[in-house]
Amino acid sequence: MAFSFWKKMFGDQAQSGQAGSAAPAAGAAVSAEEKVEAPVKSEVVVDDVDVNVPVAEEDTATEDTLKKGVLDSKVTKEGLEDFVAYVSRSLVDNPDAVQVSTLEKDRLSVIQIRSEKRDIGKIVGKSGKTIAAIRLLVSGAGGRIGLRMTVEVLD
Repeated sequence: MAFSFWKKMFGDQAQSGQAGSAAPAAGAAVSAEEKVEAPVKSEVVVDDVDVNVPVAEEDTATEDTLKKGVLDSKVTKEGLEDFVAYVSRSLVDNPDAVQVSTLEKDRLSVIQIRSEKRDIGKIVGKSGKTIAAIRLLVSGAGGRIGLRMTVEVLD
């Protein structure tokens, strides 16, 4: 089947192994006349495929809804602080001891998490992956509203 495809594309050259490039023998000089490549058919015949398939209206409606959702974003600094508080309280053993506050430094907002020392490791996660994920989510959501934000875990 693959051979018939190549035969359709390159004609008789596919049988003689000349498809692609015609490389000269080693040590042979190539003149300008020999550099002419074989013509390639520009028409490919495809069976049982309807090329003119209309796009469903549902697809465009979904894209419009997604674009509208991004533009009508309801992300706020307080909402991100609540998000960090929710996630950090969900991770620790003693959620009542978790305190979350926001500090403004220059053009950067820093969300600070305070908890018991034994629970800090649960917020940070193995190799810092959990806090890195929280920082990524907060900075991405903050970027949607034009703010630079990060998260710190304090002792």
